[in-house]
Amino acid sequence: MEKSRLLISVRLNSFVHRVEDKAQVIASASQSGCTLKRIRRSRNWLVTGRKEQLASFALDASVGWISVAIEKVLSEYKSPIQQVLERNPEVTIAELMHESGCTLVEARAAIDEYEGL
Repeated sequence: MEKSRLLISVRLNSFVHRVEDKAQVIASASQSGCTLKRIRRSRNWLVTGRKEQLASFALDASVGWISVAIEKVLSEYKSPIQQVLERNPEVTIAELMHESGCTLVEARAAIDEYEGL
């Protein structure tokens, strides 16, 4: 369907307390193309990346609870195109492009996939 251009964020609660080697996890996230940043001055962190990058990081992550958190968010994630199609299955291509910000090719592919063609 579409190449994900949108960034997805996954909150990692109590990151510093639950990880033994913070630098190694940050390096692993960076290698996958994700960013791992602390949320203000809290003990919680946020990992951000595209869907493919997060999936790659989840596979490479040496910490199981991080993989579980990412998998949970990714399983519930729906692209803007999918959200528009589920809200209004009779949407035109022009409306779909306007509401989701996708290209003509992505809109046509999404409609074909949604209709099972």
